[in-house]
Parts: sequence; C-alpha cells; structure tokens
Amino acid sequence: MDEIFIALPKILSIFAVAFFTFWPAIPAGLALGLSPVVVIFTTTLSYICGVALVLMPGERLRGWVTRRWGSQTEKPGLIRRVWSRYGTIGLGLLAPMTVGAQIGAVLGLSSNAAPRRLFIWMALGALGWSVLLTTAVLLGVVGAQSLQ
Repeated sequence: MDEIFIALPKILSIFAVAFFTFWPAIPAGLALGLSPVVVIFTTTLSYICGVALVLMPGERLRGWVTRRWGSQTEKPGLIRRVWSRYGTIGLGLLAPMTVGAQIGAVLGLSSNAAPRRLFIWMALGALGWSVLLTTAVLLGVVGAQSLQ
C-alpha cells in the first residue's frame, strides 16, 4: 500500500505531461522508475481524457469551430494529406505524435468526423504509440546498459 502512495505523485506528473504532450511523458515515466505497464496505462488514459474533454461537448463544439474557422479548417500539410487519404483512422493514429489529443479532436470534429468513431481511433492510436514508444525506450535503456 505504501508503494502506491510513493508512486502516486510520479503517476500524476506523467498523467499531466501526457495530457498536453504525449511522447515525452513515456521516457519521463520510465526515468522516474515507473513500471512500463503503469507508463503505458497512464499515458494512454491521459490522452483519452484529453480527447474526451473535447468530444464530450460534441455538436456544440463542432458548431463553434465551424463558425470560428469554417467547415474545413486549414490543417497542417501532413495532417491534411492524411485526412484526405485515410480519414478518421489516419488522424486517430497520427495525432498522438503530431498535434496531440485536444487539437486532433478539434480537427476531427471540424472535418465532420463522427465523435464516437474519432474517439475509438484516437484511443487506439494512443495505445499503439504508447506501447511502441515504451518498448523502444526500454530497448534503448537495456541496450545502453549492456554496452557498459
């Protein structure tokens, strides 16, 4: 039980970092000594919370974004190409490493993506990137230690 109270500030810190910027939270969580499973769970949950925070208002937010920036907001080049070719799936898989949860959700809503489908694909993208990055960081740390 004491281990939970010791790890809680670290987990909350990683949650806060991942809420705003996804990929730096993973090496930070591992550097703080958190378990890889805890890092994957925390970063994915944080990202999903960021997406949900934008998607919960749904239609009202979509209406505001459309009035403010038009129905097709000017997306960065890569995001625009991915959206035109792969749609919601592409945005969901690319957003964690590029624009983040909140901006990715707003871009999806402004492009008339279905909120439920957008949420699912953004959550899957976050989980996939979290597992991939955690594995890469762990392999880098293990590889560096074996060289010494």
